[in-house]
Amino acid sequence: MRDVTKKLIINFNIVDSDFMGFIVDKESSLSFHHIIKKQRGGKLTYNNGAILVRNTSHNYLHIIESRELDMYIYINKILKDVNNQGYLPTHDQLRCIFNCLEKFERDHSGDTNSKGTPLIKESFQKRIIL
Repeated sequence: MRDVTKKLIINFNIVDSDFMGFIVDKESSLSFHHIIKKQRGGKLTYNNGAILVRNTSHNYLHIIESRELDMYIYINKILKDVNNQGYLPTHDQLRCIFNCLEKFERDHSGDTNSKGTPLIKESFQKRIIL
């Protein structure tokens, strides 16, 4: 795990949930999400990072990016706000994220990927309860 990832985990006290409100099972499942993508010049820096659970929120966010770019940008803006405020998302921030996820789930419930696997996995619904 990279030093910047470890620093974000420690400073944000990531124990039970990540920046998007997804349940953390173990620290090794956490990953660094570039708020500004590497392809757009985003660096692997503390100020450009969000800690997400690799196989749930991180994967899910990139699925959203591939189908609903505006929603992805909106969620990333919230993640940037969380990074700037220096503490995990507020109830209102989580509500905004969850509303996006719920809309995505309604709009894409029957969608599959190129291999025919459902786009929205059951594990993507393992979020904290508001």
